[in-house]
Amino acid sequence: MINSRWKVLFICLLLPAYTHAQSDIDVKKANELLRNGQADTATIARMLRVGEAFLDKPESREEDMNMAFRMADQMEASSRRINYTRGLGLSKLLRAKAFRESGHADRGRASSKEALVLLTQYGTIREKAQAIIELGGTYSNNSNDLPHKIELYQQGAAIYLENGDELSAAQLKEFVGDLLQVNGDYIHAQEVLEEALVIYKKKGYPRLQGLYSIMGEVYHGSNNFVQSLRYNLLAVETAEKLDEQGPLMSTIYNRVGLNYYSVHYYDQALDYFDKALAHARGLHDTGTVRSMLLNISDALRLGGEYRRSLDTLRVVGNLGIAPGETETAQAEMSYLKDYAALHLLQKAAPHYEKLKALLEKGITSKVVIQAVRLAIIFYLQEAGRFRDAAQYLAAYQQAVKDAPAGLVRQAEAAYLAFRSDSALGNLSSALTHFQRYKQLSDSVTSTNQSKQLDVLRLQFETERKDKDIQLLTQKSALQEVSLQKGRVFRNVIMGSICMLLLILALLYNRYRLKKKTTFRLEKQQEAINTQNELLQKLVDEKEWLLKEIHHRVKNNLQIIISLLNTQSLYLDNADAIAAIKNSQHRMYAMSLIHQRLYHTDNLGAIDMNWYIRELAGFMQESFDNGSRISFSINSDVMLLDVVQAVPLGLILNEAVSNTIKYAFPGNRKGAVTITCKKDEAQYCSLIIADNGVGLPAHFVPEESRSLGMSLMKGLAEQLEGSFSINSSPAGVSIQVLFLARSINQVN
Repeated sequence: MINSRWKVLFICLLLPAYTHAQSDIDVKKANELLRNGQADTATIARMLRVGEAFLDKPESREEDMNMAFRMADQMEASSRRINYTRGLGLSKLLRAKAFRESGHADRGRASSKEALVLLTQYGTIREKAQAIIELGGTYSNNSNDLPHKIELYQQGAAIYLENGDELSAAQLKEFVGDLLQVNGDYIHAQEVLEEALVIYKKKGYPRLQGLYSIMGEVYHGSNNFVQSLRYNLLAVETAEKLDEQGPLMSTIYNRVGLNYYSVHYYDQALDYFDKALAHARGLHDTGTVRSMLLNISDALRLGGEYRRSLDTLRVVGNLGIAPGETETAQAEMSYLKDYAALHLLQKAAPHYEKLKALLEKGITSKVVIQAVRLAIIFYLQEAGRFRDAAQYLAAYQQAVKDAPAGLVRQAEAAYLAFRSDSALGNLSSALTHFQRYKQLSDSVTSTNQSKQLDVLRLQFETERKDKDIQLLTQKSALQEVSLQKGRVFRNVIMGSICMLLLILALLYNRYRLKKKTTFRLEKQQEAINTQNELLQKLVDEKEWLLKEIHHRVKNNLQIIISLLNTQSLYLDNADAIAAIKNSQHRMYAMSLIHQRLYHTDNLGAIDMNWYIRELAGFMQESFDNGSRISFSINSDVMLLDVVQAVPLGLILNEAVSNTIKYAFPGNRKGAVTITCKKDEAQYCSLIIADNGVGLPAHFVPEESRSLGMSLMKGLAEQLEGSFSINSSPAGVSIQVLFLARSINQVN
C-alpha cells in the first residue's frame, strides 16, 4: 500500500521568515541595485529582501535562483567593504537558502555553518534561529542524517520558546514530529506533536489540520487504529471548515482511507481514496493521482473486485509519467495479485519476472523489498512451487528486524509461512505460523476495536450533523430577530392608524411561529429516523460479524482436522494415529457448534436435540462399525448457550468414543443409549449408557489418569456440574448433571 507522497515542506515556509519584497519583483530594478554598488546597511538589507523574494516565487526557475545567488555575492562584497559582519552572515544565509531552493541543499552546508557562527555573535536571536534551521535543512531524511537534522530543529524551537515566539516554536515542533514519524520513531513523534498541539491551542491557532493529520499517521504507524482514525477525522473536519484547497487536503483524505484500509473497511477506504483522487486531479498533481489510483486498486482487490482493480491499474499506466521504483513495484505487485486471484497465472508470470528483476537490481526502500518478497512468495505458492517460495520466505524473515512492518503485513507473512510449511510437511511449524496469523488478524479486526471504530465514525458524523443543525438554528434566530424588528417598526408607524391591522399582524405572527415550530419538529424527527436507521445498520453489521466469526472458527477447525488427517497418512505408529483421530473427533464436536450457529439466526444458542443426533451419527460413521452397535437417543428439545454446549459436546465425544472402542470387544454386538433431559429447575442431565462388558474390576475411575477421563472430569467442572461413572457386568453408565444458563443472561 502506498501512502500519499510525503513532500518536505521546508521549515522557513512554515515560520515568519525575513521581510519579503512584493511578489512581482522587477528584474530591471534588481539589476540596477546590483550595478549601483552602494555599500551601506540599508542597501544590504534591501538586497536581502529582493533575494528572498526571488526565492519565494511559486515556481523555482533557474533565472530566479541565479538572481538570488548574485544578490548573495553582492551582499558579501558590500559587507566586506564596510566591515559589516552581520551583513556578511546574512549573505551566507541567503546563499544557503538559494542552494536549498535550487535542489542542492547539501552544497549549502558550509554557508549555513558560516552564517550560524557570524549571526550567533552579531545577528539577532531570530536570525540565529534561521541559521540553525537552514543548517538542519542541508541534511537529508535518511537514517544517518536525520538525527542531526532533528537536533538542529529542536535547538531552533528552543530559541523561539525562550524569546516568546511560541507559534514559530510550535510550527517547528510540528515539522520535527513529521520527521520522527517518517523515521519510525513514533513514541518521540507523539511527544513532540503533543507539545506543539498544547502551544497551538494556547495561542488559539485554528489551522490544525496538518498537525492532526501527522498525529493520525503516528498512531497508525504504532498500530493504534482507533486513535489514528480519531485524529485523521479531526483533520478532515478542520480542513473542510477552513476550506483547505492545497495538496494537504489530498494527504488528509488519503490517510483516512488508509485507516479504514488497515482494518479491512474497504468500502469506506474507497470513499476517501476517491475524495483524495478528485482533489489531486483538481490540482493537476499527477504524482498524487497515480498514488491514489494504486491505493484504490489495492482496496478493490482486497474487496474481491479483481476486474475493477485491473481496470484501475491500466488507468495508472496511461498517465504518461515515469514512475519511481516504489510506484513501479506497487503496480507490478497489484497486477500479479489480481491475476493470481483470478487464477490467470500465465498472465501473472511476466509481472513475477519484473519483480524478481527489481529485487536483483536493488531497491532503495527496505520496506518495499519486503513487500515485493511477499508478493513473489504468494505467486510461487499459487503456482505450486513451494520449495522455490521457501528461499524468499527465509530472506523475508531474516530481514524483518531491519524493516519492521505493521500488523497487516505481519499477518500476511505468517499466513504465507503457514501455507508453505503445510505443503512441505512441516506441520508443527505450520500450526505455529497459523496461530501467529490468527493472533495478528484478530489484533487488527478485533470485535472491541471494530466497535470503537464504528462508535468514533458515528460520533464524528453525528457531531457534524449537530453542528449543521445548530448553524441552521442560529440563522433562523437571526431571521426571526430581523422580522421582529420590522414588525415593531411597522406597528409604531401604523398603530395610531388602525388597531385592527395590529391584531391581524399578531395573529399572522402566531400562525407563522406555529408553522415554523411544526416544520422544525418535522426536521428533528427526520434526523432521529435517520439516526435510528444508522444504528439499525450497525446492529445488522455486528450480527453479520458474529456469524462471520463462527464461520471462520469452523473453517479454521476444519483446516486443522485436514492437517491432522494429512499427518496421519505419514505415521506408522498406531498410538499416534489413534491420538490424531481422537483430536479430530474433538475438533469436529466443536466445529459442529460453530457451523450450526453460522446457519441459524440465533447466534447464542444451540439446539442440543439436533446436536446430539448429529454428533452421534458422525461418531458411528467414523468408527465404521456397521450395524454391530446401535444407538438410541432420547433427548428433549432444549437450547444451550455456546459456553456450555462446547464442553458438553466434548464430554459426549469422549464417552461415545470410549464406548465404541472398549465396551464391545471381539465384534460383539451391543447398544448405546444417550439421554439428555432438563427438569423444571433448569437442571440438565446427560447420560451415556451401554450394555457392554463394563470396566475392569481393578479400574477405579476417581484414580484414573487417562486423558479421556481427565478431560471429561475437567469439562464437567467447567460446566460447574457433577460427573459420575457407574460400571457393572451389564455395562457402563456415565452421567453429567449441571445447571443450564439462561440464554438472555449469556447474551
